[in-house]
Amino acid sequence: MKTTKLFLLCACIFCLLPTLKSQSLEVPAEILNALNSGDAGQLNNYLNTNVELFIENKNDVFSKSQSSQIITDFFRKNHVTGFQLLHKGNKDAASFVIGTLKTSSGTFRLYILTRKNEIQQLRIEPSND
Repeated sequence: MKTTKLFLLCACIFCLLPTLKSQSLEVPAEILNALNSGDAGQLNNYLNTNVELFIENKNDVFSKSQSSQIITDFFRKNHVTGFQLLHKGNKDAASFVIGTLKTSSGTFRLYILTRKNEIQQLRIEPSND
């Protein structure tokens, strides 16, 4: 009887592991909240050591401190009024979100790629809409 219960418990845990793993691969809610409120400081907390940025005329791999300054400058020039999540997903150890960033100076298409809850790539491009 004890062996059967132990077997069932192990089987349940084994079946739930893929679900738990996929949930932990999502882009952290704090990143999405920071985008919605235009909180560059909160967003900067999730930057990787090096970040591939595509913001305005800055398209390169930057250090964390350089990236932080570029993101802060962007949010200072473009007061965020909202963020709409359009799509999210994950593959292997990476996750991403695609959305629309609404600002006082226009609408931008935004893409973020994360690994281990750190932003690896951030694209903010003018929207064609």
